[in-house]
Amino acid sequence: MSKGGNPVSYPVRFVICTYNLWNVERWPQRQEPLRRFLDHHVPDVLCIQELRPETRQFIDGVLGGHMRVDDPFEGWLREGNIYWNQELFDLVEYGAEDIGILEELRRLFWVRLRLRGVDDSRTLFVSTAHYTWPGHEFEKETGVNPRIEQARKTIEVLDRLVPPSEPLVFMGDLNSFRHPLRILREGGLTDSFAGLGRYSPPTFPALPAVPFPRVPLDWMLHRGPIQPMTGDVADSYLDGVPPSDHKPVLTTYRLL
Repeated sequence: MSKGGNPVSYPVRFVICTYNLWNVERWPQRQEPLRRFLDHHVPDVLCIQELRPETRQFIDGVLGGHMRVDDPFEGWLREGNIYWNQELFDLVEYGAEDIGILEELRRLFWVRLRLRGVDDSRTLFVSTAHYTWPGHEFEKETGVNPRIEQARKTIEVLDRLVPPSEPLVFMGDLNSFRHPLRILREGGLTDSFAGLGRYSPPTFPALPAVPFPRVPLDWMLHRGPIQPMTGDVADSYLDGVPPSDHKPVLTTYRLL
């Protein structure tokens, strides 16, 4: 990390986190657990799903050294956003791509970040999405899994926006651990745990009383000259209360 204008030295290392914040369900009880998580981990890049105005304002206050996208499209306020450490990165450009997610304001949200203190051409592409929930009425009525096409369109967008020479990270709540993940892997992406020779721990549910099987729904994948060094699905609680019904995925990456 750059301090006081000192240049970043190689190998550049940073922590990226993806977190589904569970809308504002039980928000008053989850506020302090989320504060504790962010205070302890302080990810250099944080990708959020199920963001809401209350939680965005809260994170703005906790991560005072970070910036995020500020754009009139309501999806950046009520679905997804990306925070980055101002001491390490500068924003180059950003966007929100329609990949066929059935929920109205969800997109593939992305930023291109420039590493501070190094060659101006050294950038990192970060993107996040929240694929459609399996309980959506469309899927119940038709029996069609919309996440398969969403994964295919994800690869199409990433291939269009990101050259092979640029480090790329894509993450989010994929609401699946089967076919969408397979399609992303076939498209050239590697999930962070596979890159470490490990299997992903379950990321849902975090709440012990929720009557669902423990499954990995939240993923972080990469492509290009970037390599995971450590990875974790964090169990974070305060007085028995987690920050969300999902667990966050954190990966330490280095650029090659």
